[in-house]
Amino acid sequence: MERLRGADIRLRTAERGRHATRYAICRTTISALTRVDSFYIGFYRDEDTLFIPYIYDHDEFISPDIGVFSKQGVSYWVRASKRPYRYQDDNGARLANAIPFGDETEVSHDAVVVPLFDTGSGDVAGLMSIQSLEPDVYDDQVVRALDWLARALMHSFARDAAERDQLDLYSIYPELNSADLRNELDLIGEVNVRLDRLHNAIRALADKATSQSPAMVEDTGRLQLLCEELQIEIGDLVGRLQRKAPDGPDPKAGLTSREAEIAELIAREGLSNAELADRLHISQKTVKTHVGNVLRKLGVAQRSAIAWTLGMADQQDD
Repeated sequence: MERLRGADIRLRTAERGRHATRYAICRTTISALTRVDSFYIGFYRDEDTLFIPYIYDHDEFISPDIGVFSKQGVSYWVRASKRPYRYQDDNGARLANAIPFGDETEVSHDAVVVPLFDTGSGDVAGLMSIQSLEPDVYDDQVVRALDWLARALMHSFARDAAERDQLDLYSIYPELNSADLRNELDLIGEVNVRLDRLHNAIRALADKATSQSPAMVEDTGRLQLLCEELQIEIGDLVGRLQRKAPDGPDPKAGLTSREAEIAELIAREGLSNAELADRLHISQKTVKTHVGNVLRKLGVAQRSAIAWTLGMADQQDD
């Protein structure tokens, strides 16, 4: 209980936008409670694609990855069922069809995979997984702890969004929200910000190298950790830069029924948040949340782009 309480404090006080720090908090917390040979966090991108920004195998950091999963795998099952998966449920059958990473010659004999729920829509946005080479390691208490960490992680992301929007800066012109990546130039800018941190750290280390002080060992360790965090954050940014495939699946497939309804009203009639609230008999705050989810899931930054993305640009009223 104290471990989870400590994780809650660290998640709540982590600097906004530092996803790598929060992923690490979840990993180190669950590792302090039970054996963890592998740990990863992934987010769904398409019907069969999982973006994995954070992977650790035997305490070794592995670069972010993107993989395609099948309907027989654990990724599909967790999203469809919205429930935690346990190795003992099927003796690891679905785990055997999971996206591989790390040493593929090793076989996990216990695992827990819990869903990451979008706090706004309630949809399964991703998953968090722990695996063990030893059998019968994870009991009900471990499952509850991992599920709690998954929910705490997503709530911390929701708080970031709430703090960002607390002045209501982007409800009218969401395209001005610099936190949403629109194109490659936005991505390059964000990557450069993070690389500047690396350059500064290297410069500080170089300044100390002339004296060969005992602190060099500690500083070098911090530099290595910073490099890992940068890789994670860059991978996270790439994952957020989504493009609509010209002949891809229905762009509304990832929307809830309410989000799809709102997207179509914006596309056809160009309704404002106030008009949507009046039409649907819901609060403007609720509309704002739905519109934000629509923009994020469609991978666009402007309301005007919704009609184009849905293929309804020629249907909008004059």
